[in-house]
Amino acid sequence: MNENMVYVKKYEATNQALFPINEKEVLRYSGYRGYQHELEPKLWEEFATVKQALAHAFSFKVCYRRMELQWDKGQIVAPIEPCSKDLAYALSGCQEAILFAATIGLEIDRVIARFQKSSPIKALFTQAYGAERVEALCDVFCEQMRQQLEKEQLFITPRFSPGYGDCPLVLQKDFFRLLDCNRQIGISLNESLLMTPSKSVTAIFGISHCENVLPKNRHQCQNCQKLDCMFRNQEKS
Repeated sequence: MNENMVYVKKYEATNQALFPINEKEVLRYSGYRGYQHELEPKLWEEFATVKQALAHAFSFKVCYRRMELQWDKGQIVAPIEPCSKDLAYALSGCQEAILFAATIGLEIDRVIARFQKSSPIKALFTQAYGAERVEALCDVFCEQMRQQLEKEQLFITPRFSPGYGDCPLVLQKDFFRLLDCNRQIGISLNESLLMTPSKSVTAIFGISHCENVLPKNRHQCQNCQKLDCMFRNQEKS
């Protein structure tokens, strides 16, 4: 894998073997804290309408780059700006990392905008559905990279995104500079550091010659210190 090369992966949106829907996660992202079978029938009808509207809405794309990490006094100094103790801890022991950006495309933003005019609950479910889909895309990509690097007898850390812990969103600029996200997979970044399409993610994970201090199967919520987050995964934390 060439360090100076940005690679692009595209996935078939209808491949349920890669992207099975986790309805429990969709409900969690919508803010629902009860059991699925307790959801009112009317809400299930709304949810079913949203699923149908999104049946052909996704375009799964990832761009990524494998890069050497440079350290100074326990802090990462390149290729991204030194800015976060949490990020340095997450990548501790790693001399390389993979930076990536992922998106499920712009169509879901159009569906959200349409539902915002007619049905707030459908708009909420659509937002949650999109959040679950982009996280599923990240999971699939990271697992494929884990399997690929395992052939080199290398291990990966859990992914870490700008906005986790003490890591500022301004780090998005480094990701966009290094990955050329707009040209590669059509993600743009505005002055407020928000991405378009909205259901997009930037993240980094470390590559190590030994098992990292953070277990590879540890859930992102367990790596975050924001214990009062309304979207925190209680089951896995």
